[in-house]
Amino acid sequence: MDVESMRKKIIELVDDSREDGRKIAFYSNPTVQEILDMLYDRWEKNGRKGIPLDYATEEEVKILYTIAVKATNVPASKSYISFIRSKLFGKS
Repeated sequence: MDVESMRKKIIELVDDSREDGRKIAFYSNPTVQEILDMLYDRWEKNGRKGIPLDYATEEEVKILYTIAVKATNVPASKSYISFIRSKLFGKS
């Protein structure tokens, strides 16, 4: 799958999803948080043109795509529990 297709699939699987558990599983992932911090910096430096995902390298897109696909297989209840644990106890 090419990079642009992976970008579109990430948006479809996560942002366009109506399943909150999927969004929690994706966005609470420490690797996703680290990459998104960098993407938001790049996006800001480029005048907020497009979306932050537009500024991801090929490697970053591949990582985010892999995590997005895995997030679709995490039951919502597990996502909520992992998220709450990480916020309360600093671990998942």
